[in-house]
Amino acid sequence: MESANVSDYISQFKEKIKGKGEESMLLPEKFLICVRCEDGVKREEGQTPIPGEGIPNAEVMLIGESPGAEEMKSGRPFQGKAGENLNRFLASAGLDRSKMYVANTTRCRPYKETVRILKDGTKKITKSNKPPSQHAIRSCATWLDMEIDLVNPKLIVTLGSTPLKRLVPDYSISEVHGTLLTVPIQHAGEKEDSREFTLSEKEYHVFPLYHPAAIIYRRELQEVFEQDLHKLRKTVEELKLNSVLL
Repeated sequence: MESANVSDYISQFKEKIKGKGEESMLLPEKFLICVRCEDGVKREEGQTPIPGEGIPNAEVMLIGESPGAEEMKSGRPFQGKAGENLNRFLASAGLDRSKMYVANTTRCRPYKETVRILKDGTKKITKSNKPPSQHAIRSCATWLDMEIDLVNPKLIVTLGSTPLKRLVPDYSISEVHGTLLTVPIQHAGEKEDSREFTLSEKEYHVFPLYHPAAIIYRRELQEVFEQDLHKLRKTVEELKLNSVLL
């Protein structure tokens, strides 16, 4: 697919997957060599950007922030401890992650390096996660947009501030967590490498949650997060999204 326009790709792919429920990568193969931002340039050898995962016609789409070290190793979103926590929290509300589509706002790990000089004079380099830059968020924008267009979810659940601000910039997570928004979302336009946002004509159901990892650092959020999960369950039932219920 050339970078001129993604509409043809989307219409062709929708026709290809019509009536199918199996998992497949929705993005074109060239996504796997994307180096549009600094995080992509810094990928380790053998690693690729992380595509979304799930059935292509999922009724519910979860959107997180960025891959971490475990995700970059496995090539899948929300793995390791983060994935275990997400699965456990969803199951506690009677929701089935395997029936959803899961993606991140950016697709390569944003990290910073700390260099220490050891007693023997050698260097030890430690990598730690950091929030994605605005450049990375905008550089990955059309990949996320393409997945949203292809999946066409009836409900988008944002996990944390980054995906919420990416889609609905006028709201903060502290104001709207645990509530259903019915709003236009930011879209990056038709060109594959577009970084300029406009609002969609279509309105989407968006349900913001705190990121599960936030509870590790802010224990006071645990009760709030659990309450929000049960509100999410109620919203899923009201919207009759029965496919994701356990």
